[in-house]
Amino acid sequence: MKSLRYISVWIISFCTFINCTFAYAADEWPNSPIRLIVPFAPGGGVDGAGRMLAQALEEKLKVSVIVDNKAGANGTIAMNFLRQSKPDGYTLSMVSTGALDVNMVLMTLPYDPAKDFTYISSFVKFPFYLSVTPESGIKSLNDLITMAKANPGKVTYSSPGVGNGIHLAGAMLSQMTGTQMTHVPYKGAAPAAVALLANEVTFTFGSGPSILNFVDAGKANVLATSNLNRIPNRPNYPTLNELGLKGYDCSSLGGVVGPAGMPPEVTTKLYKAIDEILSNKAMQEKILKAGLVPWQVTGKQFEDAIAVDRKKYGELITAANMKSN
Repeated sequence: MKSLRYISVWIISFCTFINCTFAYAADEWPNSPIRLIVPFAPGGGVDGAGRMLAQALEEKLKVSVIVDNKAGANGTIAMNFLRQSKPDGYTLSMVSTGALDVNMVLMTLPYDPAKDFTYISSFVKFPFYLSVTPESGIKSLNDLITMAKANPGKVTYSSPGVGNGIHLAGAMLSQMTGTQMTHVPYKGAAPAAVALLANEVTFTFGSGPSILNFVDAGKANVLATSNLNRIPNRPNYPTLNELGLKGYDCSSLGGVVGPAGMPPEVTTKLYKAIDEILSNKAMQEKILKAGLVPWQVTGKQFEDAIAVDRKKYGELITAANMKSN
């Protein structure tokens, strides 16, 4: 009996020590560099948003925030790495539509988006800019649709890969216009934009960071945006919804997640830091200047929005008969 009592006391003491240790660690967080994983190559919208957030978090938290690009399989490689990381708040990811919703429909995943991650905060929405080159001769959405109907399968569009937001935007355009357009995947948003400039494809749905510099330089023209509403910093660009494709709305949702099991105290600190960053007018203007839209909701609301997109894009993927590489 004495030995059992001793063991019980030891177990209680050990558990108390562990709980106190975690509480202390959470209280002291952060006291070392934070890794922010970006699931795509440099030059795209998610990368641009991740770097903006990393810089702002460095200033807010007073520790280094290192951006780590882990591209591949539409974000799956990065998310699987995150899943296996310690849930201590020092490994996070800026993530967008795809890795947490679309991939479930396209492929067998090594992770469960609903169970393997801590949803911390939203950050931005990624609207897409339907862009063509001046050399294409396409002046309007109607010109593009007319061309696609006259040449089934010959009108092409680039994207960073199968199942990403830009691919979905093109598939939705094809579906809603009753046309047959051919998707051409590239390894990243920047290469997809360069492919347009080289006239390798007819059009692309570029993200702000990947295409707007070329637009401003006169190398590409925007026909419309994929957002339901006009982009505040680009009010002259009509939406596809306005141009007759009623209900067209295809923007990626961007936010921050960590591994499952993060201490609530750390999650709360992170959320508050990001919320304060997004409340800053200078940051809002910086995000808008990049062609993105600030999006300020809680981690739970971010998770719920992802679940809605999962259903919406799942139906589109099935209808378009999309297949992963």
